[in-house]
Amino acid sequence: MNLNKKVFIGFLLFIIIPLFVLGSAVYTVSQQLIEKKYGDLTEVTLQAISRNIYYMFKEANYFSDFWMVKDSIQGIYRTIDATKPNADPLSSYDLNTFDTLLRGSILTYSPVQSVVIYNNSGRSFSAGRTSGSSIPWQTIQQSMAFQHIQELNGSPLWIGPSEFKEFGSGRGEFYQARMVKDFWTMDNLGYMLLKFKFNELDQIFKSFNTSEQSSKRYLLINKNGLIFYDNKQSLEGANVLQLTQGKLDLGFNNYSFKADFQNEKSLISLYHLNINGMGVQDWSVVSITSWKYVAGEIETIMKLVAGITFICLFFALVYNLVFVRRIIQLILRMLSSMKKVERGDLTTRLEVSGKDETTALARGFNSLVVRIEDLLEEVKRQQDRKNKAELMLLQAQIKPHFLFNTLESINVLAIQNQGKKVSQMVIRLGNLLRIGMENREEITLKQELEHLRSYLEIQEFRFEDQFQYTIEAPPELLHEDILKLTLQPLVENSLQHGFEPIDYMGLISVKVVDEGDRIGLYVTDNGVGISNDKLAKFHYKTELETPFHEILESNEERRGLGVSNVADRVRIQYGEHYGMFICSQEGQGTTMKVIIPKRKRDAC
Repeated sequence: MNLNKKVFIGFLLFIIIPLFVLGSAVYTVSQQLIEKKYGDLTEVTLQAISRNIYYMFKEANYFSDFWMVKDSIQGIYRTIDATKPNADPLSSYDLNTFDTLLRGSILTYSPVQSVVIYNNSGRSFSAGRTSGSSIPWQTIQQSMAFQHIQELNGSPLWIGPSEFKEFGSGRGEFYQARMVKDFWTMDNLGYMLLKFKFNELDQIFKSFNTSEQSSKRYLLINKNGLIFYDNKQSLEGANVLQLTQGKLDLGFNNYSFKADFQNEKSLISLYHLNINGMGVQDWSVVSITSWKYVAGEIETIMKLVAGITFICLFFALVYNLVFVRRIIQLILRMLSSMKKVERGDLTTRLEVSGKDETTALARGFNSLVVRIEDLLEEVKRQQDRKNKAELMLLQAQIKPHFLFNTLESINVLAIQNQGKKVSQMVIRLGNLLRIGMENREEITLKQELEHLRSYLEIQEFRFEDQFQYTIEAPPELLHEDILKLTLQPLVENSLQHGFEPIDYMGLISVKVVDEGDRIGLYVTDNGVGISNDKLAKFHYKTELETPFHEILESNEERRGLGVSNVADRVRIQYGEHYGMFICSQEGQGTTMKVIIPKRKRDAC
């Protein structure tokens, strides 16, 4: 990255971004503070509204409780019960008497619009301020509210507009349903349904709406989000959960949050009435206030400050691009030749002209480049010789180690007079030596697997009926190059150290996996495994600081020589991003993975 980009990025990181983050943080904190403060204020308002609603229902309950136990009202139930089922239910005298009683008692309370009395067999009598049919007894029984009425056992149940489809949905019309008990015996006389028209709700919410009427809305909802009452009258019967797009959680007691309401950013506050004892089942009050009103002039000021800040940043950016960039371009021209050298172009030379200090600097730079070029060539030659010598040494360590074990197996077969098996093993050994004696360090993966298969066939003579093996490799990877004698030492380690102590059938799995631009070679056995103490000694470093055989204990050096040589050879040949990994657990077996790059040999 050149100096020009660095200065520009520094300008972004240390000036523009901090100012942007600071402004965003101040704006966010101010918004949260406004939201919290106004939310707290709204909660106080909703508490006051809740108290007024509580007193409204308390007064209505008190009035219905008072008349429900009167002899005149309870006498109506007894008279209805005494009427024969097949006869005329009520005489004209009874009807007039009951109507007079109800109008002189329950209907004297102005919010009560109508009253319906049901006995237990479904006979009913109704009276009201206006003419209209009462709700049939069968409809009451089939309503979902009927079960709640029975569970309350005489306590009132309040039903809001549209809460149950069997009841009315007029604005401000609430129903109180209850079971009526005999005052003396506490027997169930029947049921009473009162229809209320609470105009007082408008007065309650209006008293808290003053100058905010155009920006604030109050809703009275049930536990399912159904809107009973809207002070603006347009949302009654809708569901507030849909209007808030599911962001309102009625499970919380009292809280405020910002959300879009009818395509306008608003502050929404929820407050539970907590008057279930009055027969009101989990109703809540919701306040919705336009965020423009909540933020008020503060948001306008914040936007103005943000605009001024952006203008200042714009002029600062122009200054950086026009003036600072010109100075940087001068420096970049002086350093362009040095950049070429950094990219590896050692033929770069500075033009020498003039007699000032820049001339001496140019001559010194040219001399330095020449000297660096000579030193790099010498270091490269020495490093190539060193790597080649190390590879030859490591490979030389593997060959006698393998030959020793193979010849030992042939010797055992010769002692046992198994000439045919000795002949087969010698043939396979010749195949192995033929590949091992090739001058190339790398062979194809196909040749390596053939070499491994010959080795395993030799070992089958030695460990007869003691192990089985599988070799899997994708055909498209068989022509990839690999260091020869990579897999055989790993398999040999499984046979010599993993299977010798076991008394069950050993299994060896050799699998080649395509891993993108790399190849994974997996050698897995079900032998005795490696202890955690020994595994802890294998540190997989990115540099060849400690070969594997140097971290083994003295009595284990010979046993781990083949594995350590494979690990060191792979890392020397392919670099620090490749090598070998071991995963093992005592009694469960061992998996060794070798990672090599894809280096396909050109087809002959």
